[in-house]
Amino acid sequence: MKLLVYTPLITPRIKYIFNFIFKDILRADLDISQNLSEFINAEGPKLCYGGQPVVESLFFKSSGLLTDQKIAVQRIGTTSFGDQKVPFPVAAGQLPFDIFAASFYFLTRYEEYLPFDDRKGPNYHARLSLQHKLGLLQVPIIDEWALILKNILLKNFPSMTFGKKDFSFQPAYAPELRSRATDNRLRKALHFMNSLVREKLQRKHYEQQIKGIHSLMAEMNKNGLSSRPEFLRTEISGIPAPKKHSHWEEKLKIPKSYLRLSIKNINQDYSMYYPDTPGFRAGTCSPFFWYDLQIEKQSQLKIYPIALTDRGLRSGKTNKDLLLQLNELMDHVKLVNGSFYSLWQDKTIALA
Repeated sequence: MKLLVYTPLITPRIKYIFNFIFKDILRADLDISQNLSEFINAEGPKLCYGGQPVVESLFFKSSGLLTDQKIAVQRIGTTSFGDQKVPFPVAAGQLPFDIFAASFYFLTRYEEYLPFDDRKGPNYHARLSLQHKLGLLQVPIIDEWALILKNILLKNFPSMTFGKKDFSFQPAYAPELRSRATDNRLRKALHFMNSLVREKLQRKHYEQQIKGIHSLMAEMNKNGLSSRPEFLRTEISGIPAPKKHSHWEEKLKIPKSYLRLSIKNINQDYSMYYPDTPGFRAGTCSPFFWYDLQIEKQSQLKIYPIALTDRGLRSGKTNKDLLLQLNELMDHVKLVNGSFYSLWQDKTIALA
C-alpha cells in the first residue's frame, strides 16, 4: 500500500530525503503531492509535511530547512527526544523535532559546506560535527529515526507494508602503501570483531566473508596492486568495486572531493568516514546518493558509509575501549538491519 505525502511546496530537498527514508531505508512505496484536494480525498496511508496541519492526517511540522534554496549558517536549537538531544525543534506535530530536516542536514553534510575554523588544520574533524556535539555520532541515527516513522505509520495504518532488510557485514579492503606496525590492542580488537561477526551472521556467511577477504588479498598481491602509489578500494559481499582508484590517505573535503569524482564519472565512493574516529559521518549505515547542495540536485555518485577503519580503532586508549566500540557500533547497525561497512588495510587483515 502506497504512502501519500502532502507538502505545499515540493522541493528537491524534500524529494531527496523523503525518498531516502521511505524508499531506500524503509522500502515503502511513496508518492509526494502538493495537490491538497487530492490529498484530502485520498484513502490509505498519508501524512502532511509543512507549516500547518491538514484535517484528519498525520502532521509533521517543517522547520523551513527543506524549503530553502540556499546554503546558510543555521541557528539550530535542540530539544529532548527520549534519551537523545535532537536538532530542529518544532512546536507541533507528531514529533518534537523536524525529523526530515535533521536527517537532511546530517546526510548531505550540510555543515561541511559552511566556513569552519579548526586550529589543527584545514580538514573537517569529527569533533566539529553536530552529531558529535549531540552525542549521536556513534549511532546510525537516520536509520533509527526511520524505524520510529515506521512505527508511527503502522500504528495509524496497520495495513501498510514495508520491504524486508537484513543485517550484513560489509568489509572493504585496501592494500597498504607502506609497511606499518600493528599493535596488540588492534590485533585483539580484530579477533574480537571476528567473534562478533560469528555471532551476528550465520556461520556459512561468515566463512564466505573471511575467505573472500583473503582471496582478494592474494589476487591483488599477485597483480602488484599493493606497490602502487594509489590503490583500489574493493568491496566484498556482492557490492561492486569502484570504477576508479582512490587514495587511502586522502582526506574527504566536501564538496570538492565529490565534485572531482563526479567529473571523472566515478559512480561509487567509500570515503564517508572520519579517519581517526569511528562512527557515522553522514548519520546512516545505508548507501545513499550524494546530494550536491551547490546546485540542489541529487548526483549519480553512490556513497557507501564506513562505520570504522583500522586507523580509527587505534584512537581507543585501552583494549576495553576498542572492544566496546566494535560491539556497540555493530549492535547499533544490527538493530536497524543495516549494513556494517568497515575499511581495513592488508597488514591489519592478515592478523585477523
